[in-house]
Amino acid sequence: MPSSPSSLFRILPLLLVLLLSLLSVSAVVAQEAPEKRLPDKQELQSRLDERVANASDPPSATAQEEIDALSEAIDAVEKLAEVERDLESLERRIEEAPERLAALEEALRQSEEGESHNLAELEGLKMPAVEQRLSDATRVLQSTQDTLTSVQSQLLGAQTLPERAQQAITEANREMDEARVKLEDLNRRDVPEDAPLRVAARARQALAEAQLELHQRQLNTNTRMREVLQQRLALLKLEAASEEAWVSALQGRLDRLRREQTERAIAEAVRDEPEAISRHPVIQAAQTTNRQLSKDLLNATSRANDLVRDGLEVRRQLERVRRLQQGLTQNIEAVRGSVLLSRILREQRGSLPEVQPRPGLRDEIADVRLAQFELDSERDALRSPEALAREVLAQAEVDEPEPLVEPLVQLFNSRRELISQLEPTYGQILTAAIDMQLNQQQLLDISAQLRTSIDEQLFWVANARPIDLGWLMKIPQNLMMEWREGEWRQILPHNWRWPGPGAWVAVPVLLVVLLLLALRRAIMRRLVTLHDQIGRLRYDSQLHTPKAVALNALVAAPGPLCLVAFGLLLTLGGSEVAADVGYSVLQLSLAWGVVAWSRRLLVSDGVATRHFHWPVKYVGKLRWWLLWLGVSMAPVLLIAPLARDAAVTFNQRPLGLGLLLLGLIGMSVALSKLIMAHTPFFGVKLFRLVLGLALAMVPVVLGGAVLYGYVYSALSLVSRFVISLYLLGVWILVEAAVVRGLAVAARRLAYRRALARRRALAQDDNDRGLDIVEEPPLDMEQVNQQSLRLSKLLLTIGFAALLYLVWTDFLGVIGYLDNVTLVEGATGEGGEALEDNLSVGDVLVALFIAGVTMMLARNLPGLLEVMVLSRLELKQGSAYAISSLLSYTIVGTGTVMTLGALGVSWAKLQWLVAALGVGLGFGLQEIFANFISGLIILFERPVRIGDTITLGNLTGTVSRIRIRATTVTDFDRKEIIIPNKTFVTDQLINWSLSDSVTRVTLKYGVSHDADRSLVHRLLEQAAEENERVLSDPPPEIYFMAYTASTMEYELRIYVNALGDRLLATDELNGRIGDMFSEHGIRIAFDQLDVHIRRSGQRDVWKGVHRVKGDPQEGHPPPGAKGDPGDVGIGDGGGSDGGGDAGGR
Repeated sequence: MPSSPSSLFRILPLLLVLLLSLLSVSAVVAQEAPEKRLPDKQELQSRLDERVANASDPPSATAQEEIDALSEAIDAVEKLAEVERDLESLERRIEEAPERLAALEEALRQSEEGESHNLAELEGLKMPAVEQRLSDATRVLQSTQDTLTSVQSQLLGAQTLPERAQQAITEANREMDEARVKLEDLNRRDVPEDAPLRVAARARQALAEAQLELHQRQLNTNTRMREVLQQRLALLKLEAASEEAWVSALQGRLDRLRREQTERAIAEAVRDEPEAISRHPVIQAAQTTNRQLSKDLLNATSRANDLVRDGLEVRRQLERVRRLQQGLTQNIEAVRGSVLLSRILREQRGSLPEVQPRPGLRDEIADVRLAQFELDSERDALRSPEALAREVLAQAEVDEPEPLVEPLVQLFNSRRELISQLEPTYGQILTAAIDMQLNQQQLLDISAQLRTSIDEQLFWVANARPIDLGWLMKIPQNLMMEWREGEWRQILPHNWRWPGPGAWVAVPVLLVVLLLLALRRAIMRRLVTLHDQIGRLRYDSQLHTPKAVALNALVAAPGPLCLVAFGLLLTLGGSEVAADVGYSVLQLSLAWGVVAWSRRLLVSDGVATRHFHWPVKYVGKLRWWLLWLGVSMAPVLLIAPLARDAAVTFNQRPLGLGLLLLGLIGMSVALSKLIMAHTPFFGVKLFRLVLGLALAMVPVVLGGAVLYGYVYSALSLVSRFVISLYLLGVWILVEAAVVRGLAVAARRLAYRRALARRRALAQDDNDRGLDIVEEPPLDMEQVNQQSLRLSKLLLTIGFAALLYLVWTDFLGVIGYLDNVTLVEGATGEGGEALEDNLSVGDVLVALFIAGVTMMLARNLPGLLEVMVLSRLELKQGSAYAISSLLSYTIVGTGTVMTLGALGVSWAKLQWLVAALGVGLGFGLQEIFANFISGLIILFERPVRIGDTITLGNLTGTVSRIRIRATTVTDFDRKEIIIPNKTFVTDQLINWSLSDSVTRVTLKYGVSHDADRSLVHRLLEQAAEENERVLSDPPPEIYFMAYTASTMEYELRIYVNALGDRLLATDELNGRIGDMFSEHGIRIAFDQLDVHIRRSGQRDVWKGVHRVKGDPQEGHPPPGAKGDPGDVGIGDGGGSDGGGDAGGR
């Protein structure tokens, strides 16, 4: 129906308003479009160049900010263009995916149904054509394998794409939020649209939006793209296998053609001669040589073909390993932080070829070179066949040589032809052998490096998700899954099969068990006899303990051996699952054997109590906790080997995980109790506490690693830790046996000495016999200390060596910690490294060096003194000086090595050391002075250990010389600490430095009426009679002076030792006093008359006398300076005075 004019006029205004609105919106959009358009790279670069040209030098803060913003915008625009290209490529591949998937499926179906190469056509090909086709096929195979590696990497990226895409999407959203906040801030500040800061923010926002779109698109289409990659991978695998078969066929055809060519050459070279001529010895010898060359040529051809074939195989393995090596880093970076990385690494480790080095290649190369040299000599001789033939006939002294010349020349020509064929064959062998040797060595090296790298990554990568609350909520579900699909169902009876032929190995083990059970009573009787003979000299010997230990092992062996038989039955006669279970059973049997053997040694009347004299109560505790240790180890040793390489994660097997954790906790408790109770060999309580806690914490740490997801790492360490426990127990047992052996040896030595003394006493009475007297065993402390320390040192070295063998492969895994950087090194201009990075491995090495340094500094000097220095004829104190200097050297060297391990070299430390040396020299000058003085004392040795010295008013014996001070013990048994500086700067008397002979001066006063010659003779006689007085130098007697009441005499004698001074003085004073009394010589004394008067009374007289030598006479008091005899070992005086210290 046509519209009316009125209705048209009513609609017209609305149309005009709509038209104007659209025009305004279009104008606004047209106006804003240039503002919203992101500048391209050329425009941004020109603006940047302009800013840089107009900026001052150095640019202002605002100018620098704009320059940085434009640089950031250029970088973002470049990345945006790359992201857009990736997005376009992805969309194109998505569109082509259905068609490409169908084409791959069709190609895969055709490859499976038919053969790509016709093997029948090879039969008609000649050698050059076969060689050309082999070269082309090798190139095609190499290209196919390269493509296969690339597709495998792409498929791995597709498998790990969801996690990486989620992380990238989160990062893109964060970048978008940051850019949006930045733009809002710029809008509030009214920053122009073309300002560098706004352009940079818009570029970052656009880049984040494009990245978000790309990752979301990749995530949405990942399933379809992965299907395409899987189909292409399957097709490439078929193509690679077909190409490998084709290359093998071509190589086989080429080998046959070469052999046929060789056989034809041999047939042409070896021709039949007339019978009369062929019977001649010279002709027969030439024919024999030609036939041998023919055999050598055939063998060389076959060997060359084998080497070429093996070389191709080695080259293929090498290329495959190289591709794995190239893709390993990419795969690790692609899935780092993902649980999938552990499974990928295990798959790659399983795909590594088992390289078997071909022995004898080096010798074969040498033999071929020698054969080539001999062929060259032979070829030179065959340059003139006729002359050679006549020479050979002349040497053979043939009567009629002319008929034989022509046949012999023909044989020589044939030989030359064979040599011409053999030389290139030897060259081919040599080339193939050298090429294979090089490729094989590269293959071994790369495989070892790759395996080590994968093992390092596997150990430090979590292969399961950590246990959290979500896992706890899924325990019922996982238990039901474990009940329905658990690995335990594979060992149910309906899965059992008859064992293979290898199971017969278990039969001899069972026969041994039956034999041990039959001999059990005899073994127990022998044990009782050995125990009864302990402590009896007539029967006891050092072999009793090893015999008892071995017999206890036989008693405890039947049960573990039965388990060994069962483990061998499963391992050698079963399938893969049975073999894995059998390996776990074998580990459990070893644990059972060790625990049962240990408990047999710890019975109440066994080796520990009878041989080692351990307390019964203590032995009972050890036996009880060993039982619980064995019970705790059982689930750990059964589950750990099975779960370490299982395809199903441990988180999905809560029952097995729970049993493993309970076993680890039980091991921790049992170990702590055992170590805390083991007093005989672990010294002080603090050390036992630290060792017990350390060993007890290992199972706890392993359990924590399992809970945190590091199942492979923790379970790999379980077996090594258990073996270390076995070694620790063996070490304790051997050490106890060695200590007992030394005690028995010491007891026998003491017994022989007692018998020798008794025989010496019984020489006068031959009829009286000697009864053997049983003496009680010697105390362990009486064992020779040198032998004991040496034995313990050897045991420690052996224990450390065994531990190294157990953990040697783990040491390579620790090398991965060198890549974990704790402190980044500083860099200078141009990227030059100023300092090295500090890694976790460096810290561990430094701690190890510090620990070894401390151990050596504490034990090595003492061991050196006991084992070496004590056997040398050294001067007094020399052994101590050498030991002290060795300790200082060990500490200094260890400190330098520790700092070097931490990356601190002397070139970096020298200025710091110089500054610290100056500062400490001023601040701690006394300590440094004492330290240097201590070194001077040890080197110059003005005083030594055991010297008697007088320093000031102090006299005593040097007992210790330390780094800061020296300890002197005086004659009151007091220890006095004297700083070392005093011995260097002050004056001291060393009474035993170089000569122990000292002089003692004794003074005597006699009355004036005494016969001077008699006094002289009596003093000389007394000195000669005394055994302590030396005759060289001889005693000296001097009449010194007249005093008011006496005649003064001095007797100067020399004694050999400082300790003889006081004894000689006492003996001489007593003897001289007796001799003076016998001859009427009076000891004079001073007399003083005192008159006392009182008023009116007569005088009262009283005589008072004073003995000469009183301190008022001016003689030095006891303990006078300079004479140690006055303190405790010096000289006494005569009746008129004390002695003084004379010179030497």
